[in-house]
Amino acid sequence: MLAVGLLEVVVATVCFFNRSIQLAVSLVAWLATSFLFYRIGLARMGYHKPCSCLGNLTDALHIAPQTADTAMKFILAYLLVGSYGTLFWLWRRHRKAEGRVPNDEIKPTGSSQREVGA
Repeated sequence: MLAVGLLEVVVATVCFFNRSIQLAVSLVAWLATSFLFYRIGLARMGYHKPCSCLGNLTDALHIAPQTADTAMKFILAYLLVGSYGTLFWLWRRHRKAEGRVPNDEIKPTGSSQREVGA
């Protein structure tokens, strides 16, 4: 549990301080996918109790464990749909940008263009 918590903090730090949106979204997608496989693994083993991923926080907030488990499932779905949707959007945007002006057809501008034409 400590290792997973540390990993979550590392991903959050990278997302907060890194300027690359693609890296941040990819890390969130990877982490959310890992959580999804964890949940699937629990279900396949026959574990149907609420996930204890929040620890004792549910007791401190006076929230029923089942309510917290349902909220965590919605948050997981939000992270999955949001991150993969954003990655798809970034991919489409990149493909559109490539299709408009291929790199080998970019023409020089400014004084260098005059020198080429002279």
